[in-house]
Amino acid sequence: MDNSQNNNGSAAGHPPVREHRPSEVIYQVYPASFADSDGDGHGDLKGVTAKLPYIKSLAADAIWISPFYLAPEGPDGDGGYAVTDHKKIDPKFGTMEDFQELLKAAHDMGLRVYTDFVLPHTASDHEWFQKSLRREAGYEDFYVWHDGSTFNNQHVPPNNWKSVFGGDAWTFDTERNQYYLHHFLKSQPALNLNKTEVQDAVLGEMKFWLDMGVDGFRIDSLPYANFDPQFRNNSWLYGQWPHVHEAWDQQRFDNSICQPQTVELVERIRNLMDSYTEKKTTLGEAIAGPVGGRDALPVAADYVHKEKGLDSCYSDVSFGISQSSGVDYLKSLIRRIQDHFPDGGHCASIGNHDNVRTWARVTEHLPKEQHEAAFRQIVKLFMTLPGSLCILQGEELGLPQARIPEDIPVNRLQDPVAQTLGIDRCRDGARTPMPWEALKKNAGFSPSDNAYLPVPQSHVARAVDRQEADPDSTLNFTRRMLSWRRAQPALMLGDTIVLDTQAPILALLRRTNDQTMLCAFNLSPQPASFKPSDFLDDKTLQNIGVKADEVMTVEGYGSGFSGARPWVAPHPVAPHAQNRLAPPRP
Repeated sequence: MDNSQNNNGSAAGHPPVREHRPSEVIYQVYPASFADSDGDGHGDLKGVTAKLPYIKSLAADAIWISPFYLAPEGPDGDGGYAVTDHKKIDPKFGTMEDFQELLKAAHDMGLRVYTDFVLPHTASDHEWFQKSLRREAGYEDFYVWHDGSTFNNQHVPPNNWKSVFGGDAWTFDTERNQYYLHHFLKSQPALNLNKTEVQDAVLGEMKFWLDMGVDGFRIDSLPYANFDPQFRNNSWLYGQWPHVHEAWDQQRFDNSICQPQTVELVERIRNLMDSYTEKKTTLGEAIAGPVGGRDALPVAADYVHKEKGLDSCYSDVSFGISQSSGVDYLKSLIRRIQDHFPDGGHCASIGNHDNVRTWARVTEHLPKEQHEAAFRQIVKLFMTLPGSLCILQGEELGLPQARIPEDIPVNRLQDPVAQTLGIDRCRDGARTPMPWEALKKNAGFSPSDNAYLPVPQSHVARAVDRQEADPDSTLNFTRRMLSWRRAQPALMLGDTIVLDTQAPILALLRRTNDQTMLCAFNLSPQPASFKPSDFLDDKTLQNIGVKADEVMTVEGYGSGFSGARPWVAPHPVAPHAQNRLAPPRP
C-alpha cells in the first residue's frame, strides 16, 4: 500500500506510518483593515498589538502580517505589495518602534511573527530601480531590461509575456530607452533574480528583519522569481497568435515564470534561515501553476523538498474546496496533496487577501438555511487536511464577501485590479475592516469618517463582541475546532489515507504511530450512512473504536470523527469567552 491507499481503497495492512513535519495554525493579518489605533481610518501596527490576545485566543501558533513597508500611495502601491524600501515602515502603519513593541508582545504570548516579504519585484520608486534606470555602476542589470523587438516595422516588447493584471508584461522606459519586465503592475518592476548579486541584495533585506527577531517570512509570488534568460515566447493554450485572446491565463508559462532555477534560490533562502540558532520559518506562496496559472501544487512541492526547501508552501488548491466540488474531486485533491507532500509542508488556506471569502464560495448555490452548516463543515474539513493551516482575518467570524457597489462604492475601492481587470475581479471584497464592536462606528475598526473601506452591514451582525457573547457562534465554533485540532497528533503530524467511499460521503484516515483517526463528511443536505468496515481492517477499526459492521450515519452537511482525543482549551481566552467554550460537537 502506498501513502494514499491500497488498490481497493481500503486501509488494510499496517506499514510504518510516515509522520509529517510539524504543522501550525497561522493567522493572516491585513494590517490596513485590521484595527486602527489612532483614529485616522487606516489600520496600523499598534492596532495589531492591541488585538494579539484575541489572536492568541484562537489557538493560533503564529501571525503573518501583510506588508507594512514603505510603498507608493494609491493604486501603484498595490496594497503594500509594491515595496519602496524594505527597511522602512510606511508612516500610515506607524514606526519601527511600534513594530518592535508588536514583536515583543507577540513573543511574550508565545506567538511567532512572520512578516510578508515581496520577493520578485519592488516598487518603481525603489532606490535600486532608480539606479538601474540610470545605469549606475553595479545596478545596470538589477532589473530585467530588454531592447525589445521589431514587428511590422514597429518597435514592440521583446516577447509575448503577459501581466497577471492585464496587458503586456513589459513597459517601455523613455529615460533608459528600454523595456522593463513587470509581472503585475507597471509600478512593480521585476528584479533580475537570475543574478547572484541581486539575490545577495534581497537576502540582505531579509537578514535585516531576521536580526531584529522576526520568526520568519511569508514569501510572496515565488513562481515569479526567475525567467528564461533567452526571453523566448510562451506558447498559447488555445489557438495560434494572433488569433487568440491575449491574456495571462491563456498561456503556458514555458519561459516567463515557474522556472527551475527558483528551487536553487529557495535553497539560498533556507541556508540563510539555518544560519540562526533559533528556528526561522518560511511559508511560500505558489498559487500560479505553469498552465494558465492553474495546477500550482507541483510547483509548491518543488519549493518544499526535505533538506533545503521551505518549511511549508500554500498553493491554489484550497480556494476550490467546497461541497459543490464533489466527493471525487476532493478525494483526488487530498491524494495529490499527500503524494506531492509525503513529509508534510503543504499549507491550506481558509481565505486569503487575494481571493473570495470562504463563506461566499461555500454558500453560493445553497439556500440560506443551509449556509451555516455548510460553512462549518468546510471549516472542519480544512482542520483535517494534512499540513499547516492559514486563516485570513474575519474567516473565523464567517464573514461574507463584501459586494460592489452595494457594500463598497466604486469610488471607495482600493485594489488596482478594479481598474486593470474590472470590478468583478476586485479583491477588496475580502479586505474590508475587521468588525470588532457592533454598536460602534465602523463596527469598532475606527472612529474615522474615512475608514480604509466601508464595513458591510452584513458584517456588523457578525462582529466579534456579538459572537463572543454567543457560545454557539461561528467564532466560538472556530476556537473550539482549532483547539481540538491541536489535541490530535494524527491531524498535526499524521499521514493521510483517502477511503474510496461513494458520494456524498468523503472519508479520510489520519494516522501517527500513536493515534488513528477516521474523519467522515457528508457533502449533501440529507443524512447519509456508510460502513467503515467496508474500507478498514479489524485492527484499524479497533484503533478508532468502531465495531465490525457498525454503520456510521452523518447528518446533512455534517461530520463524524472516530478515534479523536479530548480537546484542549486555548489559553489565554478572549474576554467574555471564558465560560462559553464548550467542547466541540463534531
